[in-house]
Order: sequence, then structure tokens, then C-alpha cells
Amino acid sequence: MARSTPSRASDSPRDAIALLKQDHRTVEALFDEFESADEEEQSSIAERVCQLLTIHAQIEEEILYPEAMEALEDEEDSELVHEAQVEHASAKDLIAKIEGMAPEDDGFRATVKVLGEYVKHHVKEEEGELFPKLKKAEIDLKDMGSRLADRKFALMEQIGIQAEEPAPARKRATAKGSRAAGARARQARAGSRRSSRSSSRATRH
Repeated sequence: MARSTPSRASDSPRDAIALLKQDHRTVEALFDEFESADEEEQSSIAERVCQLLTIHAQIEEEILYPEAMEALEDEEDSELVHEAQVEHASAKDLIAKIEGMAPEDDGFRATVKVLGEYVKHHVKEEEGELFPKLKKAEIDLKDMGSRLADRKFALMEQIGIQAEEPAPARKRATAKGSRAAGARARQARAGSRRSSRSSSRATRH
């Protein structure tokens, strides 16, 4: 699951919120994949989930949360940031536990599942409450998005992992691949029929 070097797509998200939401969708897809994977696959999926979540939490804590605290003057709004930081700490505890386990250990699947539920709750609060407030605040989200992306890819390079291709792009690529495979199969069948007819005519002569 882990690859050698990160690749930064030319169509990176336009702002901070878009980038963070893309991270959320990537991790959610991996949790879904984990559910139906075999034991060996689950090990690599869990490893990647832990890596991506660690990086995601770090760029939020280094860049997003400090600027959000400055921009969100209302005490109730600032409390959302404090809550998010506490949730990060709990998620990190679960990540550390998973990283110290093997797929065959009792509770491995359950711990990954609990982390998934925890992340789902965190994402719901961020996207439903914090992000809308940030859109209304005096924050240059495009500039922040660029800084988040730079830091994210620097951390990925340090770890030595590749960026996930966005899900819609993967689907398009899969569809193109399927169409190409279908075309090749039709060509092969046509060639086989032509060869069969030629052989038949040669036999009759």
C-alpha cells in the first residue's frame, strides 16, 4: 500500500477546505476497503490509514487550527477548535495502539473500526460546523490551502508514501481501462473469426 515517493497532482484542491475534505474522503474510502479486505490487505490498509491520518492531523494542528483560533473571535466558535484538538489527541492514541498490533492480534479489527467511527464523528463536526465558520471568517483559504498542501507533501515525502488519486479520477481511469480491455477483446475475437474462416477455406481447396 505504501509507495516510494509522493506525487503532487496538478489539479490539487483550490483551497484549504477542499484539500481537507479530499483527505477525509480518501481515508473514508480506505476504512470501507478495510472491511472487505483479507488479513494481509488489512495490515497494509491500516498502516496507510494511520500514516495519512497522522499527516492530516499534523497539518491541521500546525496551520489550520492556530489561524482558526485567531480568526474565530466568538468564544463558542473557538471552542470548536479546542474540541477538534482534543479529538485529535484521542485519535492519535488509537493510531499508536493500531501501529503496535498485528492483524492476527485480538482486537485489531475492532480497534481499526473504532478509529473509523471516531474519525467519522470528527469529520462530521469539522465539515458541518468548523468549516462553514471558516468560510465566513477573514482567512485566505487559497493561501492556506497552498501551505497545507506544501506541508502535506513534504511530510509524505519524509515518510516515503504516495498520494492517493482522488476517487472520481480512479473511477474514470477504471472505466477507460474497461473500455480499452473490451475493445481489445473484440479485436481478438474478430481476428480469431477471420483466422478460422481462412483456415476453413484453405481446407476446402
